[in-house]
Amino acid sequence: MRNRIALIGECMIELSHLAPDRLAVGYAGDAFNVAAYLARTAAPGTADVQFVTLVGDDPYSTRMRASWETHDVGSDHTRTVPGGQAGLYLIRTDEGGERTFHYYRSQSAARGLFGPAHPRDIDDAIADHDLVYLSGITLSILSPDARGRLLTVLDETRRRGGRVAFDTNYRPAGWPSPAAASEAMSAVLTRTDIALPTFTDDQTVFGDLTPADTIRRLRQAGVTEMAVKRGPQGCVIADTMTNLSIPAVPHVQVIDTTAAGDAFNGAYLATRLTGAPQQQAAETATTLAAQVITHRGALLPPRQTRPPAHETSKTSPTREATH
Repeated sequence: MRNRIALIGECMIELSHLAPDRLAVGYAGDAFNVAAYLARTAAPGTADVQFVTLVGDDPYSTRMRASWETHDVGSDHTRTVPGGQAGLYLIRTDEGGERTFHYYRSQSAARGLFGPAHPRDIDDAIADHDLVYLSGITLSILSPDARGRLLTVLDETRRRGGRVAFDTNYRPAGWPSPAAASEAMSAVLTRTDIALPTFTDDQTVFGDLTPADTIRRLRQAGVTEMAVKRGPQGCVIADTMTNLSIPAVPHVQVIDTTAAGDAFNGAYLATRLTGAPQQQAAETATTLAAQVITHRGALLPPRQTRPPAHETSKTSPTREATH
């Protein structure tokens, strides 16, 4: 069976430093990164991966959209905004591979998602998918009215038998306060089937003291499947009754932590969509994420050899990072 997956968010121009005065150009963004890694991990012919956003008609937007095809990500539900432009961010990494981001996205076309100019037929198209994915960063670029429209789309997705996957993925610059993020994210969590948060994000937004607190809160919200990323401590997977800790992949040489969490999410979802158990999905996901942090930039080169489907001795990455 071919699963139909829609991922909602923003793809941007990525400029990463090769040297203090030299930059490499790429195209990335947290939800798009998940799409690319989901398509990479999925067995051939098992997933139709579509990225849902708004793009501009500037040359960079055109090249960006064309680049999605090289990662086997479709754009059937993406629309072009005349006069619009792509957002941009720059990455700087320190000697330990930790990164900082500098964003230039206030005029990004994607900020019009689910707004007055976003075609209503897209809502119906999204709701017809088997799985819909979004993140806290997706929410952060939407207006309150647009978030309300998005919630209606998620409700309709589930009414039709589809599932919703959500990563809280908190970036302070996108929100007026953690409380504002908490309110918006909580509304999505009550409509979420698979939660893929990073613990430090939920610690900041929701005040969770331990991953067990995060799992307890998610269960109370009605989430039935969880994978809580813990960086160098690995991850914790859970369902409605059980928890299982998965240790980190040891001895990984960290070059750049960008998109490790996105790689985890994409590989986890791709593996679960095959019917594989959570533990296998987490092991596949964390092996890929460990590979990603040895590479500079958000995305591995297109069509690179996929990671093994299951490695019992290698589990989650030494670090987690997303945009």
